[in-house]
Amino acid sequence: MKWLGIVLALIGGTPVLYSVAYPSLTLRYRLTLEAEVDGKPKTGSGVIEVIYSKQPEFASGRDRVSSHRGEAVVLDLGDRGILFALLKAGSDSRSIPESIILRAFNFDGGAFPGPTVEEGFKKLRQLSGKRELPLTSLPLLVRFRDLNDPMTVEKVDPFDISKSFGGGARLVRATLEIVPEGVWPLNSFGVTDEPIVKGIDQKLPWLKSLQGKYLHGGGSARGAPLELDSGDFATTDR
Repeated sequence: MKWLGIVLALIGGTPVLYSVAYPSLTLRYRLTLEAEVDGKPKTGSGVIEVIYSKQPEFASGRDRVSSHRGEAVVLDLGDRGILFALLKAGSDSRSIPESIILRAFNFDGGAFPGPTVEEGFKKLRQLSGKRELPLTSLPLLVRFRDLNDPMTVEKVDPFDISKSFGGGARLVRATLEIVPEGVWPLNSFGVTDEPIVKGIDQKLPWLKSLQGKYLHGGGSARGAPLELDSGDFATTDR
């Protein structure tokens, strides 16, 4: 019985030991887009969560992996239509959620900071405040000619959204802000002040049915407009 107790204790303690040896860090940020339509201001924003995790290098040769949860930022331009800032890179490859934070806070062009994962986590825990994002560092921007038809998606030029939304429309500014108290170890019981923004299904009613698929309804990117899939619009549990 004594040995059984020891074995059970070792088994029960394995997840704790693993989390100590291979920690994770969760960070949430708010991406805000500001535009003008005929001189009138329009604003849209969303809170997105990023998780950085240390992993055994023998698994893939990398000591770190990352993932994200959230939805595309929705900027409603009224009668002109809706602009979506996706969870997918635009012209800048480091505009994906896992890298856009690092880019905004000037970590060596968007590279993960520190010589080790632990040093990188230490630097990330110190992040705070708001930074302005160059329009060149925005995620992929799109619109739909018909919100009810995913195949009508079109890429939008951040420097000239009037091509997509008509004269008098322009994108003025983009900012990224670390959500207050938004950096937590995954095994803590703390929660951030602001939840991940949800509700994109109300704008794109077909999105639920495409979960895990490309916009044309298939499992391959071939033939899909802009090679977009449902995960480029939302990765939250809807």
